Amino acid sequence: MAKSTLIKFIFIALGIIGFLPAISQKEIKLSSPNGKIVTTIRIDKLGIMYQVVFEKTTLVSWSKLSLTINNKEFGTSLTMTKPVYKDSIEKYELIIGKAKNVEAHYKEVKLPLQERESPHTKINLVFRAFDEGVAFRYQLVSQDNTETFSLNDELNEFRLTGNPIAKVLPLPSYSTSHEGFYTTASLNELPSNTLMDMPALFQFPGNTFMAITEAALLDYAGMYLMKENNVLRSKLSPLPSQPDIKVKGKFPHQSPWRVIMISHSVGDFISSNILTMLSPPQKIIDASWIKPGKTTFPWWNGNIVPDTLNAPGNNFVTQKYYIDFCHRNKIEYHSVVE
Repeated sequence: MAKSTLIKFIFIALGIIGFLPAISQKEIKLSSPNGKIVTTIRIDKLGIMYQVVFEKTTLVSWSKLSLTINNKEFGTSLTMTKPVYKDSIEKYELIIGKAKNVEAHYKEVKLPLQERESPHTKINLVFRAFDEGVAFRYQLVSQDNTETFSLNDELNEFRLTGNPIAKVLPLPSYSTSHEGFYTTASLNELPSNTLMDMPALFQFPGNTFMAITEAALLDYAGMYLMKENNVLRSKLSPLPSQPDIKVKGKFPHQSPWRVIMISHSVGDFISSNILTMLSPPQKIIDASWIKPGKTTFPWWNGNIVPDTLNAPGNNFVTQKYYIDFCHRNKIEYHSVVE
């Protein structure tokens, strides 16, 4: 082979190798500490996909993840640097809850992603696996020439396999009291294009249960579910004055955790501490003053006061009446609701 031909061949080969990360499929696997839950994340030219397998049975088939930031979808034509893995055990105390001492063992992978094209948005997609389930969140790192962002949508899919039985709370709108009667029906029977509150519970064959919810909701829109074309998709609560925008913020920022709890016993969801494991540490240094006790609750008792009280309503006089009432009846607390 001539020298010039060899050099040309080398440059072509290097060009192909350099181009491969943009078109080749990358799969990352993350297992729970006990190995029963396996999440696979796939990054390719079509975008970000994931699936969840429990005890070798697929519960969430390949589902899409993406965001729309500043009116541009993030999810296709991405580059990814080396994933960052972590295997950690955290120990902490709960002030209130199901257990005082909690030991949280989890495995985590952080995928640093960046758009190949302008505005070159950078996002870390973080998955965390526990024995009780798996969770993921978006860390919004940066975007070219801007410090602020408007999140138009968070497009998460939950493509549940088969036709599990669902227990969900349908809602008429984003502005509700989150109270009502739950619906029990198969996934196929659930109404389409109807908001559903979280947590939502699903029962699969073989007595396997799944709950979908969120954790660490801070400076972000609340998430709901909606069935579209028989696929569950996330729906974020819009800003009242700008319904096409869900979140306004500054880089860096992060979404809440999107949590998928899995067990053979639905009672395990009640005893699990996975949501506190995913929440930030408490900021109260001295919590010794926090004590359990009974309380009045104006949403239940309203502002009912004796006829002799000359200022009924949600005001100082009414609050004072209830504080005195609590004192006379040895009720430890009185709740004040605006």
